[in-house]
Amino acid sequence: MAPLFSMPPLRLELPEDAYDAVPACWWSRERWIAHCLALYDQHYAQLRRDAAVESVGRETFQAYLIAESGGADHGTGRDCRVTIAELRTATARARSTVLRCRSLVAAFGARSTVFRGRQRTRVERLESWRRGDRARGWTSVAALHESVTLPVDNSRVASILDQGFGTPPPRSGGSLFLSRPSSVTDSQNVKKGRAARGQDKKGVRRKPRAYDPRAVVLAARVRADERNPVWLRLLGPQGLAAVLTSRAVAGWQADDVHAALNEVYLSGRKIFDRPKNPYAYLAYLLSSTPVDVPPMLLDRAREAAAELERQAVQRAENAARRAEAMAQVPAASDSAAMARAREIAAAAARRGVSTKAAARAAAAAELRDLAQRARED
Repeated sequence: MAPLFSMPPLRLELPEDAYDAVPACWWSRERWIAHCLALYDQHYAQLRRDAAVESVGRETFQAYLIAESGGADHGTGRDCRVTIAELRTATARARSTVLRCRSLVAAFGARSTVFRGRQRTRVERLESWRRGDRARGWTSVAALHESVTLPVDNSRVASILDQGFGTPPPRSGGSLFLSRPSSVTDSQNVKKGRAARGQDKKGVRRKPRAYDPRAVVLAARVRADERNPVWLRLLGPQGLAAVLTSRAVAGWQADDVHAALNEVYLSGRKIFDRPKNPYAYLAYLLSSTPVDVPPMLLDRAREAAAELERQAVQRAENAARRAEAMAQVPAASDSAAMARAREIAAAAARRGVSTKAAARAAAAAELRDLAQRARED
């Protein structure tokens, strides 16, 4: 017999002091979204240059804010229990993108976690099963509030509120989903209603271009060199390898790139810290130095010559110390080394005697030949 009513899902009750350390609540959902977008416009570029946050587009961040705020209490901004899966569905973005957005909100100081997600205990799982709830864990609970760590321009917030950002009504039935852009999957993208044109390559991801290994290595070392400007170290490895390919083939190293930029700086020309096209700007800065003349080539040659000279001096000193040590410790007369030395000296003497005897015999034979030819004449 079916039950008269179904029990509600098991809900996690937070302690009464869970929100004691959380800043004041938000004014409204729309104002919190505009507040976070104003924080993005004011502080994201500087945080990105300082490598404090990861890359997040503004439209993606706006979609995340709308989806995240849809799961919070409308009046206080608390009790936000939106899962990563729900955010992915609402924003039509990947898991890594959603996590980057959540980290960016935390860096702005506009989201505080009051309970970190965990798996349910055995008793909780049995109770969930009795209620017909198949959930196996608790999602994290957060409070959304205005930033208390970064300043924000209220006029910018008001401007964003006036312009609008596609926020749904204040309480639209608890739905936190956006109108997803129309997209066609691979299974739906068939040859329907058009002439056959061969294989449909729409949506096929283009493979990254392969660069010279020397250029890839040079780009990685340039990005890791802390002496270079921040905008240079934030460039992508593929684009940076494309700019440095000719120089990497010519034997350039990371020191040469830094020295070339330093020469530009010492010449009095200003180096911008936020170029509009950083790849073209880097190529322009390096164009003043010939490709076939790495700036640090002579320095590396002098260092190599000095190292070879140091190694030669070290070998000579080692040989002198060894000879001195050998001279200070003579071998015993009955030692194996002395016996071997006497054998080598005797063999050398025998070779010397035999050589002299052979020379005398050859001279005597030559005299006899001369005497024989004189008698015949």
